[in-house]
Amino acid sequence: MKKLTYILTLFFAMMPGLIFSNPSSADTIPAPDTEYSGVRTVVTAEGSFTQTVHHSHGKERNEMQMQMQGMSMATISRPDKKVAWQLMPMQKMYMEVDLKNANKMSGNAPDDVTIEKVGSEVLDGITTTKYKLVMKDKSAGGFIWLSPENIPLKMDFLSKEGNNKSRVTMSLKNLKVEPQDAALFELPQGYQPMPSMGNMMKNLRPQ
Repeated sequence: MKKLTYILTLFFAMMPGLIFSNPSSADTIPAPDTEYSGVRTVVTAEGSFTQTVHHSHGKERNEMQMQMQGMSMATISRPDKKVAWQLMPMQKMYMEVDLKNANKMSGNAPDDVTIEKVGSEVLDGITTTKYKLVMKDKSAGGFIWLSPENIPLKMDFLSKEGNNKSRVTMSLKNLKVEPQDAALFELPQGYQPMPSMGNMMKNLRPQ
């Protein structure tokens, strides 16, 4: 579950670059160009987790309390810098992820996605626009619901690999469209980069 949580957290950090950028279809999904906060719940067959989300014009911060040992984790996505930072508050350390390379590794470039606007639907009193997304190789697909500010309020995706199918749903509650503290989207002072595996092994070698 811990590995799945990390993968999904990274997915939501990369999400703007995956589905909000120049898909090859008549319809496109507009990116939210606003500031907001909310509580995001992600549900999979393996379990669920909840994040506090802060967003400011493409920049995003996700914060989550881990069930084990009261640990917390935060991810800052900076598409403008093409990086995401995974923060480990207890260790005062961070790991940097190259979003450009991560997008390539995902194997799901925007050009491989067909997007269709399918109508509107009211969620929690908010009139949303509903979009259908399908991978051209039929390996995955689903729906996303956007608020009038183009904020993703709900997602429902199904992927398949061989005979195995996996479903992931997301909902955003307690939405507040308001200015966010700019410091939320910067590396905190005093944090050090996590050593690479190569450097860690080098330090373990006898001198």
